[in-house]
Amino acid sequence: MKKMKTTILALAVCLSSLTTQAQTIKDFFVPTSPKNKATFYSPSKTGGRTDMTRTIYYVDKGNSYDITDAKMFNGNPTVIQTKTVIFSDNEVKMTKSVSTTMMETNKQRNHNPPTVLLKMPALGKTATWSYTEISGDVANCKASWTTVDIDGKTLKAIKVEEEVVDGFGITILYYVQGIGLWKKDFKGSDGTIQPFEKFDQLSYDPTAK
Repeated sequence: MKKMKTTILALAVCLSSLTTQAQTIKDFFVPTSPKNKATFYSPSKTGGRTDMTRTIYYVDKGNSYDITDAKMFNGNPTVIQTKTVIFSDNEVKMTKSVSTTMMETNKQRNHNPPTVLLKMPALGKTATWSYTEISGDVANCKASWTTVDIDGKTLKAIKVEEEVVDGFGITILYYVQGIGLWKKDFKGSDGTIQPFEKFDQLSYDPTAK
């Protein structure tokens, strides 16, 4: 009986510890500090690098993050967007954005109510939501749990399948614990999945403010 009580007590302590250290959506959306810069490249059909690259900067503003997403072709920017996001335990929401594209320059937008960019699904379940992208496209999203292997380590990840209304396929995004966005694939109407953006590296950039 004493041994059973000891086992129950140990289990309770373990569960309490797990609850205290529960992961939040921020753990999957933002790289572990001090890393604040993620780089990507678009692969060719043979897997090699192309001239299409992407850099994401994560800047901690205290109660929010400014996330600047720059897409480049041959070293020249094609799209630069800065999103101000806030976090709950299971949602990432965009409150403001500034966008520069071929169609607009430093276009500022306030998102009221805030736009949900990512949801953390409950264990063993999926989460669904819709949102309007900065471009104006409406995307329907479904998130589920998965794992990915990176450098010999198995890490938890949130897999998001994002389908733009009147689009031509499904974008598949992987948000990995401690890394943030890690991979972007594209699933065509024929079911074929092709890598669209591959993770290059995480680094620290002291100029990102």
